Amino acid sequence: MIFAGCDWSDQWIDVAVVDRSGAVVGETRIVYAETPDPVACYREFLAPLARRWRATVTGIEDVNILFARALAASGLEVVHVDPTRAARHRTAQGISKTDRADARLIASMTLAGQARPVVASSPGAEALRIVAHAHRAAVARRTEALHALRAGLMRIWPTAVSAWPASVGGLRSAQARAVLAAAPTPRAAARLDRTALGELLSAAGRKRSVQNEAERLRMIFHRPAMLLDPQVEDAEGLRISHLLAVLDHAVRRADDLERDLERHYAAHRFHPLVKDVPGIGTVLGAYLLAEIGDRPVERFGSGRSLAAYAGVAPVTWASGQTVRVAFRRASSRNLRSTLHTTAFSLVGHSPGAHAYYTMRRSSGDAHATALRKLGRKIVLCLYHCMATGLPYDDGAAFGYDPAADDAPSLPRQLPLDEQQIMIARDMLAAPGTTVTAIARTFGVSTQTIYRHVLGRHRTR
Repeated sequence: MIFAGCDWSDQWIDVAVVDRSGAVVGETRIVYAETPDPVACYREFLAPLARRWRATVTGIEDVNILFARALAASGLEVVHVDPTRAARHRTAQGISKTDRADARLIASMTLAGQARPVVASSPGAEALRIVAHAHRAAVARRTEALHALRAGLMRIWPTAVSAWPASVGGLRSAQARAVLAAAPTPRAAARLDRTALGELLSAAGRKRSVQNEAERLRMIFHRPAMLLDPQVEDAEGLRISHLLAVLDHAVRRADDLERDLERHYAAHRFHPLVKDVPGIGTVLGAYLLAEIGDRPVERFGSGRSLAAYAGVAPVTWASGQTVRVAFRRASSRNLRSTLHTTAFSLVGHSPGAHAYYTMRRSSGDAHATALRKLGRKIVLCLYHCMATGLPYDDGAAFGYDPAADDAPSLPRQLPLDEQQIMIARDMLAAPGTTVTAIARTFGVSTQTIYRHVLGRHRTR
């Protein structure tokens, strides 16, 4: 049996092969431009070196490159060598930094067992991971485009930034993008009448209260505003149009990828398990399964290992009488951020999670610390459910009996607090004030004003 080490670059791969005694039995360099199939070339190189060359263990620092993935798909065993550990070995042994020397070092570490076996997920789980990463990148590009458009509008037309509240999507909404595409400057917007605005809103998909929304926007656009020279304003409008086109493309790309993400998520092995967890929707559930995979037991071995991989398990440093517990930074950044969002969502949907978060906060933990500890409980519970096949149970996850009298429950959050209700009643007492205007002031529906402020349901 032989052991190989591969040092890769974007142009070639250096390979060193050692036997069980550690002696180098072969070295080569595979240049991508000179061979259409580097994997076939690699297998041809191994064949004369040993009778059981198909049992060769190949170590590489990045198992996500195409060569490593294709090598594993061809049937050869591929293991992961930690680049940081390899760099420490190189420094300790005084080895110069060259591609050939790195290949020898990786081969010797593979022989010594200083490598981690790669547990590949199924093709369906791998496809979900790829789509989830693409969707995450698309959402980041959409956010970047939205901020760029907002910054551009603040330079010329600040009123448009607040014309569409966040409750309807803000500038990212289809209605806002349709109106800004037709009128990217204050003068152009002031020329739009209620009929034109209503047509734009209807074309953007609005079906209810079209004329009321058109009148609201018309009144906003006809207010006095700071204006630039017409030629300068037209140039700024051209900039806004280009930024809007970028945002349109980013929104469509994110929406298309979300549909693909939902399709791959529904086909995942653990989809029935994760979808029953309160507070986890399609995107969060897909992100979780994309990072955990469909073979968590073979890949991690225990829930504690998965928690460490997710970055929600602390690191304990001990030296003599000194013991220090620190935040684990060497972890999967994607899974760590997903667990943070998941824990935040569970606080508002799971009675057990809300009670646990409240207990941690009352014990002195900061908000992020409490969410991280909640994320650890979540990932341990998910691992247990995936390993045993048991369905998710909120009572078992957080140790309470839902039927007990003292069982935790979610606090009911009213859309308006007592102070806001009193202010709304005073405003309604003024002559000429309408329920619709009060609802817009507080950013709630008119039904909320009728129910919580006036104490009656709206009559139709």
